[in-house]
Amino acid sequence: MHGNSDRCGALIHPSALIGKEVILGQGCEVGPFCRIEGRVQIGANCRIGTGVVIGTPPADKKYQGEGSGVLIGNNNIFFEFVTVHRATGHNEMTVIGDGNYIMAYVHIGHNCRIGNSVTLTNGVQLAGHTEVEDGANLGGLVGVHQFCRIGTLAMIGAHSYVNKDIPPFSLAAGNPCRVYGLNIVGLERAGFSSEKILALKDAFRILYRSGLPLIQALKRIEQDLAGGPGREEINRLLEFCTNSRRGIELRTEV
Repeated sequence: MHGNSDRCGALIHPSALIGKEVILGQGCEVGPFCRIEGRVQIGANCRIGTGVVIGTPPADKKYQGEGSGVLIGNNNIFFEFVTVHRATGHNEMTVIGDGNYIMAYVHIGHNCRIGNSVTLTNGVQLAGHTEVEDGANLGGLVGVHQFCRIGTLAMIGAHSYVNKDIPPFSLAAGNPCRVYGLNIVGLERAGFSSEKILALKDAFRILYRSGLPLIQALKRIEQDLAGGPGREEINRLLEFCTNSRRGIELRTEV
């Protein structure tokens, strides 16, 4: 389908190509030379910039043409030339939540799961099955290995290479990526109280400075901090680390 069209209240540029299965929410804007195809559902009030491609087949040798798709929430902004691949696996979906800010030339690979209010800066490259949790911020040209997870409100510095899971609330950067501490500025902007930030500082001190093996460090954090201020955030940190499949990034700055 070519646009200039009002498709469910969406504004589609005449040069855009929109497939028959695509569902666009109310108030979406699709810019010049976009291509959206396959089983793609996009929520309300999303802005899709020039040359964005969504729903094309995954760069995955296992993919055999099975039915899969892309599910995108509301109020997302996609800048120029972003690419989002459909998932691998029957009825599997690449999922993007609400209110995300996805800058130019970002690639979101098959089966990725992006939360809400995530910022992906120019040139971020997410390999297949990557997960980025709510409020995370990835700097320009960050590369993330397949199956890695970036935790809630974590911030990754520009030009970093991530090949292990980055815990929630952390500040990390480097090639290979290293954790430098707590993302204090991000936590303050998110409205965290000083008591919660202090509790998370104590947790990160145990995790990264105590010299304890990971399992023992997590037990110490649970014993000392899980019942105090910030217990919800402490428990989120513990759950994230406990459920890691690729391993937690425990390297720190030299």
